[in-house]
Amino acid sequence: MLLCMRTTVELPDALMDRVKARLAKRKLTFRALVISALEQALQEDPKPFKLRDASVGGGTRTVSSSEINHAINEQREPSYKA
Repeated sequence: MLLCMRTTVELPDALMDRVKARLAKRKLTFRALVISALEQALQEDPKPFKLRDASVGGGTRTVSSSEINHAINEQREPSYKA
């Protein structure tokens, strides 16, 4: 037997409008989107990769996928807090 839990999430109106548009385009339910996003976010030990430093002096820096996702979210939704 599959047990489920109901919860309430408060989202900014502008974000929810974007979500609804994306869901309609992809023909997905909000439930499916949330489950997929949570499963992806909870994956253990995402593999970091090295990003070449293009600044003067060169070098490498390890950047995690969560750092990249955070930077992307900040650009999309400046008030986003992870």
